Amino acid sequence: MLAQDGFKGVDETDPTAARGHAYGLHKSRMLTTDYRTRLKRGSVDVTPHEVIDCLRAAGVKDWVLMGLHGYVGYLPMPRATQDVDVMVPYSQKQKAKKAIATQWPMLTIVELSQVIRFLDPEDLDHDGKPQPVIDIMLPWSPFQETILKECVIEDEETGSRYPNIEAAIVSKYAPLVSPYRTIEKKEQDSSDLRKIVKGSPAEDLDHDLIHRLADQVWEGGGDELLHFIQLALDGKPFPI
Repeated sequence: MLAQDGFKGVDETDPTAARGHAYGLHKSRMLTTDYRTRLKRGSVDVTPHEVIDCLRAAGVKDWVLMGLHGYVGYLPMPRATQDVDVMVPYSQKQKAKKAIATQWPMLTIVELSQVIRFLDPEDLDHDGKPQPVIDIMLPWSPFQETILKECVIEDEETGSRYPNIEAAIVSKYAPLVSPYRTIEKKEQDSSDLRKIVKGSPAEDLDHDLIHRLADQVWEGGGDELLHFIQLALDGKPFPI
């Protein structure tokens, strides 16, 4: 490989800086809608803006976009995603569920302890399973409760509410160290965490807040995540 230079300099032309929430949300939505329109005709195309409008109209309070739509603005290269993830307090669970179910009655509801999942019965994967379109996440962990209370940014341009960068970093760290996460998804989590960290100036991060939130993931998580952040900045792999 050292004698071949086929990859030399290619990565250096990639963008590295965060693109901002409004741009990232627009780009991700555009990519997803284009894919469904051209290749998944008949599937339900739900955009984050439609979910936002639905929740607001129903009077759901204190919600926050999670998943890709929640942290896409911290990535240098936004991408498409299958579903819209939004976290609500337990007090707003039934109101949010009713609003989404009324707006999209064609979706199938699967209710778990930590999430209410809305599936598209017309959009099946290779195994014949319906694809998720909307996830109403619930704060099953103390760090998520803290995010809802202290770490939400309200964006005037898009009308959305999304986690600040410290909360986004911890939200990618939590599944990365979870024993219940598949290795395939952990690899994506690892890549996203690295890009979020490197996409913004290190001096802009509130390390105390990151440490406090990560300690709510598990005892000792604060020190480990700060170590992960330094590994990302140094271009070294995470020990997972």
